[in-house]
Amino acid sequence: MEISQIQRESWQKFENAIKEEKISNAYIIHGPSGSGKEALALQFISQILSSKTTDLISNENITFIAPASKDFYQNLFKSKTFETDEYKQWKEFLSNKMYNPFFKKFLSDSNNIPVVTINNLKEKIYFKTDSRKIVLFFNSEALSHGSGESANMLLKVLEEPPGNTTFILVTDYIDKVMPTIKSRCQSVYVPRLTNESIEQFFAKNNLLSSNFISFITDNNLNALDSLNSFDREQILDCIKDYFNAIRYKNSESISKFIDKIESLYKSSRNEFDFHLSLIGKFIKLISMINQCIDYDIEFEEFEELALIINKKYENMDQLKLIEIIEEFTSSVDGNANLRLSLMNMIINSNKALN
Repeated sequence: MEISQIQRESWQKFENAIKEEKISNAYIIHGPSGSGKEALALQFISQILSSKTTDLISNENITFIAPASKDFYQNLFKSKTFETDEYKQWKEFLSNKMYNPFFKKFLSDSNNIPVVTINNLKEKIYFKTDSRKIVLFFNSEALSHGSGESANMLLKVLEEPPGNTTFILVTDYIDKVMPTIKSRCQSVYVPRLTNESIEQFFAKNNLLSSNFISFITDNNLNALDSLNSFDREQILDCIKDYFNAIRYKNSESISKFIDKIESLYKSSRNEFDFHLSLIGKFIKLISMINQCIDYDIEFEEFEELALIINKKYENMDQLKLIEIIEEFTSSVDGNANLRLSLMNMIINSNKALN
């Protein structure tokens, strides 16, 4: 299913611009994480250039920019061969974007779009051509990283944009984008997916109800991608492994949980985030049960496990457990010793459990 069918209202703005031949010099596409903003941007570009999304990688009229280190971009731009590590990483990143545009992919752990990238961009776009040129910024809030030098340099370009060029900035964090840049862009808000959209998008998975999918993922496409690899038993095992670890069942249970989370972090940040958010959602369900809040997730075994754990640990501080998981998840990047941090999370969670 195309994103234009899922996010019809947001797509209408782009469709009208194409039909009326009033394509703006700059757009900023923003909204909650996992709402399909990058897929929407790529479909818009495909329509402008009358090209398949998967063919955009090789289109010379498009420049893609994503957060990465200064050294990465310097080596990429200086490369005289396609065999460098930077070039291979860049092509793999773009391929993942084009072939699976619904889901967020990251080039690196960097939160920065360095100045060298904007300098290279200026050299590339300031030339005459009959074809429209497109510049797409993934995670554009990274322009404002540090002193915001890259944002200021881009602002100068937007103030006097080259002819026949469209800049598209995509971000989950509109408040982190420089106000003067926002003022130069047409704003397109992409809302969180509706339950109806989730049901359509996830129709191939008949093992889980749309209510459960919505509860677990918060209607986030990135989480949906991760959930697609789970069956009902794996979901329950994820919860059991966590509680076996934090209740100190035995040393093997602690090692098993730590090994699993460490492996996920190294292989896929999306899977890592989803695994921990799934545990957080389970604890939230326990809190909802205690507060007599109505829910209907249509997953009997999931509910039964929540009732069993809630009865066994009557003094459990659900809010504290969720807070500990969120703190660990948000602070894990750049951590020199992930296993030690996981062990600290388990110890702190054990205190909140009893």
